[in-house]
Amino acid sequence: MGQTSFDPAAIATSWLSSFSNALEAGDAQAAANCLITDGWLRESHIFTWDNRTIHGRDKVSQYIAERLPRRTFSNFCIDTRPYLTPERGQVAPQYEGIKSGFTFETGAQWAQGYVKLIQDGEDSWKALSVYLAATDIKGHEESEREVGIYGGHTTPWPAVLSARRKQIEENPHALIIGAGHVGLMVAARFKQMNIPTLVIDAQPRLGDVWRNRYESLILHTTRMNDHFLYHRFPQYWPLHTPKDKLANWFEHYADALDLTVWTSTKTIDGLYPTYDEAAQRWTIVVDRAGQRVTLHPAHLVSCVGVLGPRIMPQIKNSGLFKGSIIHGGDFKTAAQYKDRHIVVVGAGNTGGDICIDVATAGAKSITLVQRSKSTLIPAEMLRNGLNSMWPDDGSIPSDVADFRAASTPYNLARSFSKINKAGGGGDSGKFAAMYAGIREKGMVVDDGEGGEGTAFQVLEKYGGFMLDVGCANLIISGRVVVKHGVEIAEAKEESVVFSDGSEIPADDVIFATGYHPPYANLVKIFGEEMAQRGGHYWGLDDEGELRGVYRPTGHPALWYGAGGMQVVRYGSKQLAMLVKARDLGLIET
Repeated sequence: MGQTSFDPAAIATSWLSSFSNALEAGDAQAAANCLITDGWLRESHIFTWDNRTIHGRDKVSQYIAERLPRRTFSNFCIDTRPYLTPERGQVAPQYEGIKSGFTFETGAQWAQGYVKLIQDGEDSWKALSVYLAATDIKGHEESEREVGIYGGHTTPWPAVLSARRKQIEENPHALIIGAGHVGLMVAARFKQMNIPTLVIDAQPRLGDVWRNRYESLILHTTRMNDHFLYHRFPQYWPLHTPKDKLANWFEHYADALDLTVWTSTKTIDGLYPTYDEAAQRWTIVVDRAGQRVTLHPAHLVSCVGVLGPRIMPQIKNSGLFKGSIIHGGDFKTAAQYKDRHIVVVGAGNTGGDICIDVATAGAKSITLVQRSKSTLIPAEMLRNGLNSMWPDDGSIPSDVADFRAASTPYNLARSFSKINKAGGGGDSGKFAAMYAGIREKGMVVDDGEGGEGTAFQVLEKYGGFMLDVGCANLIISGRVVVKHGVEIAEAKEESVVFSDGSEIPADDVIFATGYHPPYANLVKIFGEEMAQRGGHYWGLDDEGELRGVYRPTGHPALWYGAGGMQVVRYGSKQLAMLVKARDLGLIET
């Protein structure tokens, strides 16, 4: 093929013309024929008010045909914004092709798309994947920034802010339960979407959910991946954010974004919210610093996290043990572990960090109990992967990077990971010696299928992986001894006995064994009946979409938010549009 036949703009424009003509003409089969036979369609709020992924041309054709009569399409254009214009590049591990963004409209929405094209024959270009996503509901777009002049220069800002907060506190349209990073960013998005929102949190101070964790904790992901919606970290913010800086940022963020937050406020055990279907309003009673307050929001949003109750194994004869037995959630500082024999159960992130801490504090011995295989990802590998999508120099705006990340269906990305691994990814290269060394010491690990697999373990169960920031070297050096495939079967006064019959000295046992799924959180807030109706959240469904979060639940006007910063930045817009769409009568859920 000549160079002119591989012109990205010409190829993308030609494909978009065929695809748009098919949709505008109501021809589902012709639209599906713009994909390869094994192609993927992902959509957010275009054919249905949900996030869906359809795999295979025949299924795509059927999916579009069933929904196309309820949608109209127009004004398809190749995107002209930086980093969304047509470009030649790697669209999959085994394919070079064309990537391009585009914009379009439906009858009620502004929308954008992203396509990855490969050659399907000598001169035919078809989509490996195409993503279609609503960006705003027409007439209900995000607000622009304010001028900052009120009442013709006569009303001071404190009075303006006080009046706004009073109105929200007395009549919130949405109530968000949980003021972690999820609740705060969802509230910020709702504010810009003109949804009056009150956020409540049980902690006495914003950020305590992070401030009260172990002292050495840092985010293992990078600052560009972790920026908050609308408000980036300062230029010289650490690459990996210390937990106390993050906690203080919560307070700054709520103030800078003018969010209305009640701390020391919680739902009341056994007094569950009720929903009036006719009035389309909730009744919820909360305890605000000892005073009961009744609220009647139109929408409830649970942002209480993906960690349920602690998993705390029981040890036979634990009462005989002279030392301490705690869960990793109670671990704060390592100073008291100097010159002691420490047993850490659980080879995930927390277990690795605790091993580093107690080693630094001068523990006499450290045994890491690995009950099953772990995924181990070196911090440098993670940084490199994140930097390729969210460059640390900020060259790609966060909203563009988030959109491009969302454009690849999760199950397609999973297949990329397997191809990378089969092709020699992961263990090969600069980390091969580290993986070999740690396996020689008895730790059973995989490499996350080239790194991407860790993302799926986060999305599926929030566990089973260790982002290594130094524990691997401690294991290789022998400072941390690994016992694999065993459990603590019994405690003695100054030792523990394992299920294989072996016994070691022990002064303290720390269970870094994680947490149960978050469904128990819903039951505590809403009661069993309503929690069942709303359904579980987190984890991936069969299509590879996150269950429950930023999409309709099984209960009207009940929504869930969860996930890391990037997931929240992107998902918060989808959730805000769902709230707006329900208020406008565009959907009934």
